[in-house]
Amino acid sequence: MNYEIKLEEFQGPFDLLLHLVNKNEIDIFDIPIASITSQYMDYIGKMKEKNMELTSEFILMASRLIEIKSKLLLPVEEDDEGEEIDPREELAQRLYEYKIFKEISAYMKEKESLYMKTYFKDPEYIPFDKDVETEVDVQELLKALRNVLASNNLILEGEDKDVHTIQKEVVRIEDKIRDLEVLLQENPTIRFSMAFKGSKSVQTVVVTFLALLQLVKNNMVKFRQDKNFDEIIISRM
Repeated sequence: MNYEIKLEEFQGPFDLLLHLVNKNEIDIFDIPIASITSQYMDYIGKMKEKNMELTSEFILMASRLIEIKSKLLLPVEEDDEGEEIDPREELAQRLYEYKIFKEISAYMKEKESLYMKTYFKDPEYIPFDKDVETEVDVQELLKALRNVLASNNLILEGEDKDVHTIQKEVVRIEDKIRDLEVLLQENPTIRFSMAFKGSKSVQTVVVTFLALLQLVKNNMVKFRQDKNFDEIIISRM
């Protein structure tokens, strides 16, 4: 086992799991639990050897992996509709959600870094024009995202979710971009919350958010917030 990455860099058990999945080029929704559990336990062992403090989250994840591994050795269970229950499903869903939130975080850090490198000239008076595009603060975007999750009774970690209600198919950013393009063709200006109408899972919400960021990056839409605490407006360019 090659331990090139610094163990101290892992921010939590999902960070370590995602590293293992990427390192082995594994499909998140088809994780070979036996192999990943073995590698995860190897990392835990290395952390102990280095006298690093193991948080309860790392220990809990280790026990969860072992539990899933054990369930896979038992006869396959079925739900009320006769479909096979995959013991890996809930973990895979939460890992996928962690992955896309990490992508959002990286995007936001990049935007913040670019903003910090921007040089500003001395202010001058410019007549206010409501049609002029305004920059929406990164924190306001994240706040709007949290509001969407809250209004749809969704939580980030999914601890209280019933595994049977988790969405099985992966929501693709490309598909969401097309959906948003159609929506904005019909309604050139919409409220931020309208872009997430009908979203029933955290996965759908965050992928829609990433799709919106991609459209902004491609100069296809712009965000506007007329004043503090107003809902963000999305406009087609």
